Amino acid sequence: MRIAAIVNPVSGLKTARKNWPALLHSLAPGAAGVETFWSVYPGHAELLAASARRSGYDRVIAVGGDGTLFEILNGLWWEQRGELPSVGMVPLGTGCDYIRNFEVGRSRVEKLRAAVSQSTITVSLGRCRIQNAEGQRERVFAMILGMGLDAEVIRRFRAGRFGRAGWPAYAMSALRAFRGLESHALSGSLNGSSFNTIAIFLGAALGCCFGKRIVVAPAASPSGNQFELVWAEPVGFLGLLSLVFLAYFGSLHRSPHVKAARASRVSLDAVPRALIQADGELIGNAPVDIEIIPGALSFAAKAVRKTSDTFAGPS
Repeated sequence: MRIAAIVNPVSGLKTARKNWPALLHSLAPGAAGVETFWSVYPGHAELLAASARRSGYDRVIAVGGDGTLFEILNGLWWEQRGELPSVGMVPLGTGCDYIRNFEVGRSRVEKLRAAVSQSTITVSLGRCRIQNAEGQRERVFAMILGMGLDAEVIRRFRAGRFGRAGWPAYAMSALRAFRGLESHALSGSLNGSSFNTIAIFLGAALGCCFGKRIVVAPAASPSGNQFELVWAEPVGFLGLLSLVFLAYFGSLHRSPHVKAARASRVSLDAVPRALIQADGELIGNAPVDIEIIPGALSFAAKAVRKTSDTFAGPS
């Protein structure tokens, strides 16, 4: 099996560059079958992934966080030449929520071995069409597309004076976004049926968590054929802190302010304008059209983890 590992060297607070060579060496003699490619600027991993598909690699491994995986998936999916490779992930980033949905071991070495193993499972992807500064664009995502508050937290995190200094900076960005909380009138359709609500955020999820182990959609599955849609009705600052507390302990669905539905096709607009993120990457503003792609690709893992096990402890 020909394997390409695409490494984001600035992932994990810029530690991936140092950690990856030693981690790969632990595979010896299997390391010889893995070719490493380093991304050097934002969006480069997408180009490297497209090249890997054209070059006939059987598997492409994302070495970094969810943002690195997002770029690689888009590079693979939109490249038309060559067979679609299977995908693996070695989580060396600050945000590595997607991999938490799978049985891949607990240590970095175990996760690397899972990423290069023959064992794979079939997963779905989401596809969205959105209007941004470049015009209309389509993207695929593996975990969650969110609009409203979660995208605003990411915007503040990226623009913050502390840069991407890990969890403390993310928490500060969240608090600042909470204080500037804005509600949106959402209108559109779910599977063709009319949908209208007022919400502070809405997520279309294929994974159960987002934002450092916070459980947003406990019923979502990366192998599912529908999105788990979760949205929160307007609440005050203290009410929002309560929602975060419930989400961290996997009980967000217990709040009377949180609603859920399932759909495979979603069309939404927002007033006032709502930012949109996909797998932690800002991609534009509403309106947006979303659809699921069942059985889109093969992901290197032993199995999908049960939601009750996903946050049983650090991984």
